[in-house]
Amino acid sequence: MKPISDFTLLMPDLSLAALALMVLGLDLVLPATWRKEKAAVAGIGLLVGLYPIMILWGQAPTTEFWGGYAVDNYALFFKGVFIACGLLVVLFSVDFFRNLPQAYGEYFSLIIFVVLGMSLLASVVDIIALYIAFELVSIGGYILAGYLKRDAHSNEASLKYFIYGAAASAVMLYGLSLLYGLGGSTNIREIEQNLASMPGLFGPVVLMLLLVGLGFKIAMVPFHAWAPDVYEGAPTPVTGFISVGPKAAGFAILMRLLWPLGPQLLELWPAVVAVLATVTMFAGNILAIQQGDIKRMLAYSSIAHAGYILIGVVVGAAYPLALEAVLYYFVAYLLMNLGTFAVIILVERNTGSTRIADYAGLGRSAPLLAAAMAILLLSLTGIPPTAGFVGKLLLFAAAIQSQQWVWLAVVGILNSVISLYYYMNIARLMYFSDEPGPTLEARPAGALVVVLITLLGTLAVGVLPAYWLTLASRSAWLMLHL
Repeated sequence: MKPISDFTLLMPDLSLAALALMVLGLDLVLPATWRKEKAAVAGIGLLVGLYPIMILWGQAPTTEFWGGYAVDNYALFFKGVFIACGLLVVLFSVDFFRNLPQAYGEYFSLIIFVVLGMSLLASVVDIIALYIAFELVSIGGYILAGYLKRDAHSNEASLKYFIYGAAASAVMLYGLSLLYGLGGSTNIREIEQNLASMPGLFGPVVLMLLLVGLGFKIAMVPFHAWAPDVYEGAPTPVTGFISVGPKAAGFAILMRLLWPLGPQLLELWPAVVAVLATVTMFAGNILAIQQGDIKRMLAYSSIAHAGYILIGVVVGAAYPLALEAVLYYFVAYLLMNLGTFAVIILVERNTGSTRIADYAGLGRSAPLLAAAMAILLLSLTGIPPTAGFVGKLLLFAAAIQSQQWVWLAVVGILNSVISLYYYMNIARLMYFSDEPGPTLEARPAGALVVVLITLLGTLAVGVLPAYWLTLASRSAWLMLHL
């Protein structure tokens, strides 16, 4: 094992840290009226942050910094997803926070710091570094959820997010301490080797404790209770960010932990996670039907999507091609979910409300925006020729081909049918309601650009999936062979 490191391997994360500090510093020295300039620095900086990832892509996988930091295509793939998520959120945040009384650049620096934490989570293979990165993501999320200081709902969202998060974090930390005690090391690979020769009676307990912490991050039932209230109360751009970025980061580290350590902790761990995936899908979709607020509906939708992705986690334990499906699905989920939130921001900007009823007649008052929303909702449902359809097809196909988990694919298909009801209810209101529809006088450019990018991306990734499947395949193979 190499005791020292090549700092060039840290360039993706170092560039994010430098950018966050730069944006925060500019907020201190530039006039308060220079708001778009500060957002431009954040956006351009995130775009430039993709360059180190491209440079490192395809190199032989390695671990550095005393074996605690992995550099492989798996980590780089997720880093790219996180940066893209941060960039799109910056774009549709510019107008939303235009009248903020507090420091404007501070918001964008917090977004970048959370992206940095997520980027670190994708690479860490040491449980101490894992916990530090986990807390960086969590604490930044708590602050962002309550960023509208004078809004009672935003304050409530932040408080609930903090209370649930602190409890989940404490439970996970206890699990990590037990894992260290059982494995005699903080390095995941060394723990795997040590556990293989030393069966532990506490293995199932450790697995349960880890699933509590990571289950909170991905909004898996029964650790999902925070999501609806936080999604509804947080500023809408923050809700979009939380729904994609931290969830993807949670899955990134969940797979790094579960696949090497799961069999050593509990031989039947795939069955446990399969049951949790089933409950998560049904709970998310059934409860989403009852919602009257579109942000709460998407919170439960996000819970259901966590269940779909868990199918890939379960199947991947015995059928590695499932990891390709998981990675592809995150690209699709990034596009269709953030695109949907961009439309919500446009409607909320003009109506001041996030009620589902406000979308009645949108097909008349804003036909192009309504068409974009309909296509994004079809993608979330899993209807061709969208990216969501291909993502679900790959996940379900992997479960069927594995033979052992065919029933899990059936559950996923059934839940996709259930989700059709509440997604298409919005389309029904937009096109078949007698209401004149909301008048969209204000159409912020940032949100419109995000709608356009995500709409075209959703269709392109769905119609021409080969390129993204190739990226996912290379990322999956190198992670599995590190």
